[in-house]
Amino acid sequence: MSNVKKILISGVRYSGKTAVCLALASLFREDGVKVGYFKPVGWSSKSKGIDEDALLMKETLGIDHPLEVISPVVLDAYYLNRLYKGELADAERRIEDAYQALSRNVDVMLIEGAHAPVAFYSGRLSAFHIAGKFGAEVLIVNSFRSDLVLDDVLAQAEMFRLTGSRVIGAVFNNVPIIMLEKVKGMVREIAEKNGIRVWGVIEEDRRLTSPTVEEICNMLEGEILEEGNMKRIVEDIFVGAMNVEAALNYFRRGINKAVITGGDRMDVALAALETDTSMLILTGNLYPDVRLLARAREAGVTVILVPYDTYTTVQKLESVGGRIKPGDGKKIALAIDKVKREMNWRGLMKTVMEGK
Repeated sequence: MSNVKKILISGVRYSGKTAVCLALASLFREDGVKVGYFKPVGWSSKSKGIDEDALLMKETLGIDHPLEVISPVVLDAYYLNRLYKGELADAERRIEDAYQALSRNVDVMLIEGAHAPVAFYSGRLSAFHIAGKFGAEVLIVNSFRSDLVLDDVLAQAEMFRLTGSRVIGAVFNNVPIIMLEKVKGMVREIAEKNGIRVWGVIEEDRRLTSPTVEEICNMLEGEILEEGNMKRIVEDIFVGAMNVEAALNYFRRGINKAVITGGDRMDVALAALETDTSMLILTGNLYPDVRLLARAREAGVTVILVPYDTYTTVQKLESVGGRIKPGDGKKIALAIDKVKREMNWRGLMKTVMEGK
């Protein structure tokens, strides 16, 4: 185990850490480095489900181990119940056994953290505990949406250091174009003054970060009344709560959008279908007129009915982001290309391999 170089990639949900893991593994391999992947603590929205990131990495990297080895512990929203009942008592042993199996014949092991660094702190198996257990160096990946992101990175780094791990740097990912120069300049300078080397500032690409219609449908768990192009991306969310004349002008401002409106607002929904709309989300369990569904069918637009009010629906959508799915060659190639061009991955690899 001591001969294997270990990098723990830490970040929050939708920070793009899986995409960075995938790209680094692919690029390191191209340079002749034998790379393994391990996600000791995974996450699933379903009880006893699978971790989708682990599945992506298994299929993309051709890892010849079952999913229960690649991600031996998979948490869900109610994992404290399982911990309290003793169902996770053997979690640490499972993680140790899985690592032993996965680390054979590799030079570098990429260890992906859970969907939050603190996840499973109650079981003493958070990202901080995992990094310490395996002696991993830490790379922090975070999407940059506000100034607080830098403070989050600095706080994470401090916690890792206090628990005995070496932080080798950070990557600011999914940076909106209007913030790009700020992050490349002032933010990078402040980070490096605080001892955090910035290996990359990666510009946001909506083809990677925007969810698909299918992903939104799965998250809202509503009733699909009309199925259009489920693979179409959703770049923006519009709420239709005005009169039809104002709605039409409003909807023309956005492309590839989801429009949220009441099922009884046929006029607003029809106006949305006259513009570049990816999907209609009808709230309040109010079934629409069949003429609306017929028009949606003609336009190839998905219509979903949800039981929530508009405010609740908007709140739920704030937590959804795009994911790379197994077999999605275009997104995989795009993620690798962006890391290759916008991150000093060779410098990172040299630092890890030489232990500097």
